[in-house]
Amino acid sequence: MGVSTRGLAASAALLLVWGLGSSAVAPPQSIAERGVRLALIRLNDLFGRRDLAIVDEFSASPDTLLIGADAGERFRGRGELEAFFASLFARPETFSFSWREVDVAVRGEVAWLHAEGHVIARTPGGEETRMPYRLAGVLEPHGRRWQWRLYQGSRAPVA
Repeated sequence: MGVSTRGLAASAALLLVWGLGSSAVAPPQSIAERGVRLALIRLNDLFGRRDLAIVDEFSASPDTLLIGADAGERFRGRGELEAFFASLFARPETFSFSWREVDVAVRGEVAWLHAEGHVIARTPGGEETRMPYRLAGVLEPHGRRWQWRLYQGSRAPVA
């Protein structure tokens, strides 16, 4: 009994798809890590400009979750995220982040990051307050961009 080349190729293709699953379509590691870092940069830019397009940086999934640094800051899904950012951007001060350390890891179509730095609050008069801040997040690719699935911010203890 002979085995055809076409049959071997088809079998190999099926094994490849079934065996690798989502990693077969995952972006290369260096491109994925860069994409996650760009998501963090976009988030900071949108924060600083008080742009409600920030909500589009989060996955549209109903279980997407943002946990802020203040008590009670827990927002799930697009509606709650929109209300949170509208309330935050209505405040007189603007917020941005300055990161001194960012660690990114990517496995297939899931990425997580940890960032250490400061959240910066600027008053309309130009006064700045810097507070230590930590961020942990989980992101997933949507098209060519990585979006937040979990964002958890916390005030870091002063070292």
